[in-house]
Amino acid sequence: MVKVINLDSSKIAEDLKRGDITIGVYGLGRMGLPTACLFSDIGANVIGVDINPVIINQINNGDLPFEETGLRELLDKSITSKRFIATTDTREAAEKSDIILVIVPTTIDSKMKPDYSAIERAGRDIGFGIQGGNLIILQSTVGPGVTEGLFKEMIEKASGKLAGRNFCLAYSPIRATAGRVLRDIVHYPRIVAGINERSLDLASSTINCIVESDLIKASSVKTAETIKLFENVYRDLNIALANELALICESIGIDFYEAREAANSQPYSHIHRPGIGVGGHCIPFNPYFLMEVAEKTGAKVKLIKASRKINDNMPSHIVKILMKALRSCDKRVRRSTIAVLGLSYKSNVKEVRHSPSINVIELLHEKGIQTRVYDPFFSSEEIDSIGFDGTGSAEMAVENADCVLIAVNHDKFKKLNWRRLTRLMEKPPCVVDGCNLLNRSFAKELGIRLTTLGSGL
Repeated sequence: MVKVINLDSSKIAEDLKRGDITIGVYGLGRMGLPTACLFSDIGANVIGVDINPVIINQINNGDLPFEETGLRELLDKSITSKRFIATTDTREAAEKSDIILVIVPTTIDSKMKPDYSAIERAGRDIGFGIQGGNLIILQSTVGPGVTEGLFKEMIEKASGKLAGRNFCLAYSPIRATAGRVLRDIVHYPRIVAGINERSLDLASSTINCIVESDLIKASSVKTAETIKLFENVYRDLNIALANELALICESIGIDFYEAREAANSQPYSHIHRPGIGVGGHCIPFNPYFLMEVAEKTGAKVKLIKASRKINDNMPSHIVKILMKALRSCDKRVRRSTIAVLGLSYKSNVKEVRHSPSINVIELLHEKGIQTRVYDPFFSSEEIDSIGFDGTGSAEMAVENADCVLIAVNHDKFKKLNWRRLTRLMEKPPCVVDGCNLLNRSFAKELGIRLTTLGSGL
């Protein structure tokens, strides 16, 4: 074991690349596994830790538990070099690790309160295992105060050791999105903070080994935690603004996209695109992390709450549009069939976590509407396993469908043969476009009854 706390921070990179320092990565999800592989790729010995034995077996066999650009090659290299091994033994991994990165999931419970149970467990298990002298860096997204509060307390209680004296503690949130995680980790500027200068120096040197962009050293851990939340709250608010403007355009009978394009010609206007909802593992939840802390201190969070409400309501709004579109074509609502194109939570990725498409489909089923789902990133069997009627092609999905919902703006959908699809649909062909993918003039030429989100035309 290496007592990292006593090392010259300028030599961390050399020690890692020689394999003299072992890194433990807790949480092998979409952010954790790429991080582990990046450190292995520079020569470090890496122990990947996850409580899911299925994931551990997949990784040790060289199989990806999820799709991510460039990760398969990096995992193959890591496994072949024998510099990376995955385990479910959380305590033994802590015993063998000199530097520990914690990248476990954080979410919210049924009452919209932060769920930090994974953070608690990781802190406890690490505490039971560490020998002292370690550097521990929390990288999960958390509310202000969690690193120096809950996480630190769990480690100290389980280990009997003190942060800052017996081990170093830092915080450095990952800034990356599905589909380009490796690129984002390497090339995005990275926030880092420590509970003291020693922790900050060691953490900065460690993170710098895989990050090619600038390091932004926050003045405090609490500030660093808040910075990450600011980023996702900003995104959530801007999506909510776009969604609300789209609803206004529907109400007053104009085309949102025409108005948006013209408005964004003004250099200080950057209106986002609307959508059927907000999904993924960050944006729908992270605002609640900030809200909880703000409310405890008496701060008002009216705008953040309003944005969450607007975005959460978009699946219901799309269902209303679909029902209206069916009626306008003199088609029954109950027992009708809607072909849903797109299941991912965002375009061009294979990821369904908290996808608004799932919310829409479930709401449709509650209305007695049948659905068939096609997504080019998923096999029909994979869609079936989620609980929906999956199809292997767009043609199979739309055949005899009363209406088609374009739910995700996949690039592959832009190449669909709509002339052929239109012939397969129940007449009159009805399409609700949640992504502004289908050209209005082209749709009219094909006889499609088109309703586009944000268009009151």
